[in-house]
Amino acid sequence: MASVKIRRSTDRDVQSSRSLIAVPVGEGLPAVQELWDEIATYMDILLGRIEPPVDSPYLLLMEVSTAYYARGLEIDALIHHEEREMRVLRGSPHYKFRTGELRDFIELAKKTAELGSRRLTQEQILAEQRRSI
Repeated sequence: MASVKIRRSTDRDVQSSRSLIAVPVGEGLPAVQELWDEIATYMDILLGRIEPPVDSPYLLLMEVSTAYYARGLEIDALIHHEEREMRVLRGSPHYKFRTGELRDFIELAKKTAELGSRRLTQEQILAEQRRSI
């Protein structure tokens, strides 16, 4: 399996980035094997097997998982577009990818984004408690 090149950004990149999302993600709608390689890399990052591309103590999980979730939805929309244009047909590799691995990946990214949100909320509560002491 080929791996996707991940550029590591810093907390400063995340906070002062001119792009809305500081996490690098793939582009377009490549062949199914390339899509699998891309999301497999993202899953490895979200599951802690590979170093994340962002170094931010508070935003890390939320920033990365939200970017990957958005990329998953983008891939889904691109495949839907190709289906509407009759370039991807039911039962084709892209169709099967969309209804299988991609759907699972989107759910995984959504759940990790929710966890990131809960961690941010917990950190806010702890920070408020420390200020009130």
